[in-house]
Amino acid sequence: MRPIEFRVRDKIRNRYVENDVADLALDLRNGNVLFGDLGHDDSIVNVTDDVLLEQYTGLKDKNGSKIFEGDILRITEMSEGYKSAELEVKEFKAPVVFDDYGWIVYDKEDTGYPLVILDRAFDSIGADTEIEILGNIYDNPELLKEGAAE
Repeated sequence: MRPIEFRVRDKIRNRYVENDVADLALDLRNGNVLFGDLGHDDSIVNVTDDVLLEQYTGLKDKNGSKIFEGDILRITEMSEGYKSAELEVKEFKAPVVFDDYGWIVYDKEDTGYPLVILDRAFDSIGADTEIEILGNIYDNPELLKEGAAE
């Protein structure tokens, strides 16, 4: 079973929260994110509208970094060519999103078909697939532009 982890993006300050995450709690019954000392009700503040939670996919990239929702990945696949025995290398960049299938990477044109389902149970990530985090959709949106330098 994969660990359930989140990273927290502060929408007001437009940055990821590095400290004070221990002071955040999920109110699963009401779908809220709370901040404060849970032992003292008078210090608890509902910060649901001020933060964005991005869930950990349970996978790590080639460098050992955890892959979260919203990360922009470079995915390189190597396979035998359709018409020859030569190795064919396909490379693309796309953000991680959660969809009906689970954690998915779609192509830029959003054809409606997933390029990679980030779930080893589906065997859609082969041994010849390399995944690397390039950035995320908030701090590095330029990475998704056509011809963006990396």
